[in-house]
Amino acid sequence: MDNFTHTLLGLTLAKAGGERLTPLATTTLVIASNLPDIDFVMRFRGAFFDLENHRGITHSIVGLFFLSLLLTAILVFLDKRFRLRHDPFRRPIRPTRIFALAYLAGSLHVFLDYTNNYGVRPLLPFSDRWFYGDFIFVIDPWIWLILGSSLVWLISGSNLRILVWTVIGIVLSLIMAMALAEPSPRFPLTIPLTVRIIWFVGLAIVIFGALVNWGRFGSRLARYSLLLLFIYYAGMWIARQTAVEQARASLPTENVRSVAAWATPANPLLWQAVAATDEKIYSRYVDLRGATQEWQEANRLPAELDAPLRRDWRTNVFMKFTRYATGKVEESADGYTINLRDVRFDLKLKTQLDRDNQVKEATLQWF
Repeated sequence: MDNFTHTLLGLTLAKAGGERLTPLATTTLVIASNLPDIDFVMRFRGAFFDLENHRGITHSIVGLFFLSLLLTAILVFLDKRFRLRHDPFRRPIRPTRIFALAYLAGSLHVFLDYTNNYGVRPLLPFSDRWFYGDFIFVIDPWIWLILGSSLVWLISGSNLRILVWTVIGIVLSLIMAMALAEPSPRFPLTIPLTVRIIWFVGLAIVIFGALVNWGRFGSRLARYSLLLLFIYYAGMWIARQTAVEQARASLPTENVRSVAAWATPANPLLWQAVAATDEKIYSRYVDLRGATQEWQEANRLPAELDAPLRRDWRTNVFMKFTRYATGKVEESADGYTINLRDVRFDLKLKTQLDRDNQVKEATLQWF
């Protein structure tokens, strides 16, 4: 999920009662809600390093333990060095509670990431198996409304806070108004006008609540947001199950080995479905309102070229990451040019093999 969503969840947990557990609880929850994404530093080493390590050890059960321990140690040190030094009569932080809050927030970060189709590897370093939830899109504006509503009502006392929320609201409104307004070759989907209108009605309710001071109801608002988020997740999970069932009911061929469906941007009624055989990848959109669409067919990578690609660390990174990949092979006098595409994100790998099936060159491109 995007880091704005992770931050909103950390703040909501704090306002729901977590901030009363220990000094620096809110700081802990906000930082720990984003801390697993410290793996972004791998981007500076190149696309293949990033793909290999993103949502890796920092998103695992073991990694979260050490990240939480490190964050606890840093906050305890800073608390003694600065906050308590100037006022020794202040209540000191509770290290065990800081650690528990950090691990909770980090675990919820991993859970949010699990819910989309990118997946997570929580069992590293013992297993690099990917787990996918598939029922929430990686950027979900409905979660912004659900979590942001109570926070706007509870954290809007000063002029500066009002200004910050206003800027955030304008940015999110522009995203909803302009994103996927027209189809393109890379993004054939659009967000329907009805969906946009409903979202802006929700935003209007948030603004109205701030004007009439719904924040006076206190921390229960944050708890209601968390309950509503749970209901939304349950509804999206049920919608995904329905989409998979509809996809299975209209399979394009009999020898399908796996079927999946995952969420599309902002539209809970539209899902992307994929069906895979040993030789083909079939994809189409499933509309839960009943509209049907033909399956689109594409070739998979020929089985005899799988092993050569797994011998090179760069192409092996892609092969381990990809879930449903289409493949196009062009033969030349020097060997083969292979173009692979992960249908989830339009992630593309282009590689060249010589006549001995050795990888000579590999490039990775997102979108």
